Amino acid sequence: MTIVEEIGYVATLNDVVVGTGMLDLKSGQVDMIFVQPSHMGCGIGRTMMFYLENLAIAAGLAQMKLDATLNAASFYRACGFEGDTVAKYESPRGISLDCIPMIKGLHTSGHAI
Repeated sequence: MTIVEEIGYVATLNDVVVGTGMLDLKSGQVDMIFVQPSHMGCGIGRTMMFYLENLAIAAGLAQMKLDATLNAASFYRACGFEGDTVAKYESPRGISLDCIPMIKGLHTSGHAI
């Protein structure tokens, strides 16, 4: 089983994958939030984040965290994540990318799981 099979999720529309997301329920790390360009602005990213947040709450996590690309930081802020400091993400393959480490505290009240 690969890591994607263990912690990856997809959003579908008419049986076509239009978005992805990953959440490690041990660490609260969010990764691979992607939406097909043809479906951006339709709420798929927000729906995926809401889904992942509810999974995190059900797992008893106190927070979620992620490394936002600079162009996606405003989306994550709109989803309740906080963070402003630019850092370097170093991939296992040696790629260096500017990112903004972000955190969202989770509260169990007001969420339907």
